[in-house]
Amino acid sequence: MRREPGYRIRKTDRIGSAGRRASFKLSGIPLSPGTILGTAYQAEPFKPSFYRLGISRHEVSQEMRRFEAAVEQSRQQLTGIRKRLEALVGKDRAYIADVHLLILEDHRFRTEIERRIVDRLYSPERAIRETAQEWLSIFRSLEDPFFQERGSELQDVEDRLLANLTEVNGKTGLIPEALILVAPEVTLSVLADYELERIKGLVVTRAGTASHVTIIARSYQIPMVSGIENLIEHILTGDTILVDGDEGVVYRNPTRTETEHYHSSQSGRVKRPDAGAPDSTPGMTADGRPVYLYINTESESEVLTGLKQGAEGVGLFRSEFMFVKNRAATARARPAVPPVLSEQAQFESYRSLAVAAGSKPVMLRTLDTGEGTLPVQAQAGFEQSWLGLRGIRLSLKYPEVFRLQLRALLRASAFGNLNIMFPMVSSADEMIQGRETVQAVEAELEREGVKLERRVEVGVMVEVPAAVFTLDAILEHADFAAVGTNDLIQYTLAAGRADDLVSDLFSPLHPAVLASLKKVADACARANKKAYVCGEAASHPLYAYILIGLGFQHLSLHLHGVAYLKSAIRGMSYQAARRHANHLLKLPTFKAVNQFVQEHLESQWKGLAQA
Repeated sequence: MRREPGYRIRKTDRIGSAGRRASFKLSGIPLSPGTILGTAYQAEPFKPSFYRLGISRHEVSQEMRRFEAAVEQSRQQLTGIRKRLEALVGKDRAYIADVHLLILEDHRFRTEIERRIVDRLYSPERAIRETAQEWLSIFRSLEDPFFQERGSELQDVEDRLLANLTEVNGKTGLIPEALILVAPEVTLSVLADYELERIKGLVVTRAGTASHVTIIARSYQIPMVSGIENLIEHILTGDTILVDGDEGVVYRNPTRTETEHYHSSQSGRVKRPDAGAPDSTPGMTADGRPVYLYINTESESEVLTGLKQGAEGVGLFRSEFMFVKNRAATARARPAVPPVLSEQAQFESYRSLAVAAGSKPVMLRTLDTGEGTLPVQAQAGFEQSWLGLRGIRLSLKYPEVFRLQLRALLRASAFGNLNIMFPMVSSADEMIQGRETVQAVEAELEREGVKLERRVEVGVMVEVPAAVFTLDAILEHADFAAVGTNDLIQYTLAAGRADDLVSDLFSPLHPAVLASLKKVADACARANKKAYVCGEAASHPLYAYILIGLGFQHLSLHLHGVAYLKSAIRGMSYQAARRHANHLLKLPTFKAVNQFVQEHLESQWKGLAQA
C-alpha cells in the first residue's frame, strides 16, 4: 500500500539470483508522482577526505584570503544557479538559491568561521566544517521537517565552500540521456549541475515534502522516491532502474516481465489531466456529493496554475516561507524576537496573492515557526522541542510581530478574499486572544483611515489532540477549522515523521487518528462551519475517499494533484465511502484497519496515487 510521506518502509525485497546485477526491488517513500524507466547516475557533492587542521600565526592573512576567495566564488556560483532556476522554474521559485546566499552571507556564520581561523589558528577547511556542523546540530535537533531540510541547505553551502577551497570543478564523465539521479541526498547544488530537462527521476535516501529539491521535482513533474537506505550500495551508475513515484518503489535492473508491465501500464494508465488545461467543472462524487479542492502553497505564482486545474482557492498559504525567501528576514525587531519582514513587504506579497486568487478564498496561516529557529538565525547552544513555542503561542508572546503581520494581511484583504487561520491552537483561550488581536488591529487601521472592505474570516488549525477534544468551545470563536493531518498524526501517535525509529507508526489509518478526524468533522457539522483538510493525506485518492466518508468536503493539496484527484473523486460513491469509513471506525486495531483497507479498498485506487 502506498504510504503517506514520512511513513518509512525499511523492507528491501531481493528478486532473482545473487549478484549486484540481479533484479532488485527497493521500497521507500513517494515524494513526486509518476513512473519512469532510465539509467542510474550516482551524484554526490564533493567532500574532502583530508585537509590541514591547524595553521601558524604568520599564515593567518594568507588563509583568510583563501577563505574570502572561496566565499566570493561560491557567491558567483549561487548567483548563476539562481538565474538558471529562474529560467527553468520561474522567478518566484528561484528564491531557493537565495536561501543558500543568505546562509553564505550571514554575518554570524561568517564571523564564527573567521574567529576560528584568526583566534584558534584553524585552517579554513576545519573552521568551515566545525562551524557548519555546530549549526547543523541545531537544525536537526528540531522535529519539524521544514527546519531539518534547511539544515540540508546549510550542509550544501558547507560542501560548496570546501570544494572551492580545494578547487574542485563540477561533474565529469558522460551523462546519460534518460538520467535518474541517485544519491543519499540530492542538494540544490547537485541538481543545478545538470540540465533539468534531462533529469527523468530522483532516488534518494534523505528528503522530505518540505525540501526544495522535492518542490522542484513536483514543479517539473519528475518522479521521486526517498527513504531508501544504503542506496549507493544497491544502485550503481549505469544500472537500469524503474522508478515508481506513485507507490514509492524502485526496481534495479528490472526483469523483462517488470519492464513489460511498466510499458503496458503506461499505455493503459489513466491519463493525468494536463496541468495547464482549464477545469472549471465542480468536484463531485458519482452520487452527487460536492467535494471542493484547494491548493497548499507558499508561492503566489502557483495560484493561477491551481485555479486552472479546478482548485476552488488556496486552502493553506504558508506565510513563513516569506521570511525565508526575503532578505529582509535577516533584520530583527529586537534581540530574541523572530526576524520581521516590514509591513509593506508583507502587504505587497499578500496583495499579489489576493489579486491572483480573485474572488476565490485564500486561507493564510499566520507565522508557524519557533522562536529563534528561522534559517540562518539559529544561535549556537539553542535548544527547543517542536512541541514548544511556535505557531499562535509565538505570535501571542510577541504581539508586535503578530500585529505587523495582521496589519499587512488586513490591508491586503481589500484586494481579494483573504482569510486568516491560527496554527498550533490548543485551547479556546488562545483562539479568543488571537481573535481579539485581529479586532484590535482592525480598529487601529480604521482609526488611521484604512477602509476595510470586507470582514475577514478567522479560522483555527486543528493539529494537536487538545484542539480536537475542545473543538466545540474553540469553534464558538472561529469561522472555520482546518485539519493539519501531518502534525495531528505525529502528535496523536507521539511518532515524529522525521524519526526513523518510530516513523513506521506514522499513518492516517491509525484508529486514534480516524477517530480524531471524525470528531473534527462532526464538531464542524454541529456548528455549521466548514472543515478543511490541509495535510498530505488529502492528496491521495484512497485517503481522500476515507476523508469524504468521514464527512469532509473541503480538501487542500499540492497543486499538481488537483485535477487528478478531482477526476478520481468523480468515480467515488459518497454513500459507499461513508459505509466504509463507519466500518473502519469500529475496528479496534491498526492491523485490522490496514487489513480491511488492503483487502477491500486499496485495489480501487491502484495507480491513482498522488504524492
